[in-house]
Amino acid sequence: MTCLPKGVNGQVMVFKFPLLGKKCAIIISGYASTMTDSDKVKNQFYDDLHSVILAVPKSGHLILFGYFNARIGSDCQAWDGIIERHRIKSSNRHGLLLLKLCAKHKLLVTNTVFHLLNQKKTLYTYPCSKHWHLTDYVIIIGTDAMSM
Repeated sequence: MTCLPKGVNGQVMVFKFPLLGKKCAIIISGYASTMTDSDKVKNQFYDDLHSVILAVPKSGHLILFGYFNARIGSDCQAWDGIIERHRIKSSNRHGLLLLKLCAKHKLLVTNTVFHLLNQKKTLYTYPCSKHWHLTDYVIIIGTDAMSM
């Protein structure tokens, strides 16, 4: 088993909390690069997340949260088991990177599970377009969702 780092870099932080028995909760906090950063910087952020998630023990419970600067779109059929019905329609490149990461690790974006009004589940709305944007996410291992 790989040791989990205490902190990876300024954009990815990892915390481990013991639970009953030999289980633990691994909390990963991510702060993604901006849309104007290079593809190399964006890809490095998701590579770092991927490496940290790989190091999570199979008996651990993973909670990944943070500002991902990602809009994941609304195609819950293409991303079955990753996003659910209650999502925001718009998407961007960061959203695709986040969805691919979730698919690799069988993660569920919990923000899309619960039915809430857009203004209660989004971070902001653009003043000109009046479109709501969800860019902060709470993500868990999909099998952990069965116990919700």
